[in-house]
Amino acid sequence: MFTAVRNRSGLQMSTILLTVKFTSSCSCPVEVDIESSILDVKSILSKQLQIPAKEIQIILAGKILEDNSTIKDLCIGNCSVLHAFKQNQPELDIQVGEGVAGGDTGATDNRIRKGEPDYQYFVFCKECQCLRPGKLRVRCLSCKSGHIILSRDPDNFDDVLKSRRIQGECKSEQCNRQQREANFYFKCTGHQSEEGETAAVLKHVRPNRKHRACVVCSEIGSPVMVFPCERHHIICLDCFKSYCIVRLNDRSFTEDENIGYSLPCPVGCPDSLLEDAHHFSLLGIDQYERYKSFATEEYVLQNGGVLCPAVGCGSGFILSEALRKVTCPTCQYTFCGECKTQYHEDPDCRTMVLQEASSQNYNVSEEQERRARWDLESLETIGRISKPCPNCKTQTEKAGGCMHMSCSRCYFEWCWMCEKEWTRDCQGNHWFG
Repeated sequence: MFTAVRNRSGLQMSTILLTVKFTSSCSCPVEVDIESSILDVKSILSKQLQIPAKEIQIILAGKILEDNSTIKDLCIGNCSVLHAFKQNQPELDIQVGEGVAGGDTGATDNRIRKGEPDYQYFVFCKECQCLRPGKLRVRCLSCKSGHIILSRDPDNFDDVLKSRRIQGECKSEQCNRQQREANFYFKCTGHQSEEGETAAVLKHVRPNRKHRACVVCSEIGSPVMVFPCERHHIICLDCFKSYCIVRLNDRSFTEDENIGYSLPCPVGCPDSLLEDAHHFSLLGIDQYERYKSFATEEYVLQNGGVLCPAVGCGSGFILSEALRKVTCPTCQYTFCGECKTQYHEDPDCRTMVLQEASSQNYNVSEEQERRARWDLESLETIGRISKPCPNCKTQTEKAGGCMHMSCSRCYFEWCWMCEKEWTRDCQGNHWFG
């Protein structure tokens, strides 16, 4: 979008500064009025480079800009970078569509002409550490220059995020004007980006142009999170953060083989997992670090791995085979692969859990020892009324209900009576005990 420049007195100025790149070593600063046309920009460049204006072509977002288009209508902001090349041959055979790569050139609806924002994309900017409107840009995948003219417009996020979807003709001398693959990327509009700086696009965050209500609080706001379920339920960003934190505290995210550690639509729709982990950056630095930590742990557990039980370690690793004696490769702590306590020769892991809890050699008084007996009795009670999950060995207490158990840690479904994986035989023979 157009960003007005202010002078020292705080008044808006009608001029902006552009940088026009011909090659990696040739850049021209151009100061123009926001009502100026592309032909006006070419005239200024013609005087600086001693090249006829009619031989200059200017590219933005993979499109050749028309001479009669204005800076304001194209939404070119202050300090924008344009790319140009000398056109001294017949017109290109490549057909350039009317649409725009990124939606920030060629858009001339009434809101843009009035200077109102009309953002289509949103990114999480590491520099700003928050959600920002984004702009889509394109460059040659081979030489990384913006001197590329697209063969067609992108139609969807797959065209932009997946490789080898769209080709283009690169006008950079380094590429010898050959057909090249287009490389799309996003930039933050909240600050002046450095060369090569990109931002992570949040493809499920969209402007709420349809004025739909949040599925949780029923408020109407923008932008919103749109889940990829069949009905595309939306949730406002405040409710999304609350939803994530509650599920994170319960460790009830979903581990998906292709997507990773993610969340589905709050309504419970199938096939609705958010497809990119960058969306959880919206939770803030601390909660996002928790998310990444839990995601790593869940990946290890879901793939047959273990977490080191040593205090201050917690490293996760995959075992090549099932072992009773396991040594952590990080802290060298040796523990039992069955009950996840310090290693012991006794095969009865339940007994060893109680022994380890009562064998710590502390200097305590008799009164302290007497008062602590209730805690020991509690451990013995836990040993009598609980059973370990057959998969991860987490002690589980059954407080009524049927024999069908689901581990709160690894989600393994097992039978309380058989202490094995839940089967149809369990359901038929002793579902209710």
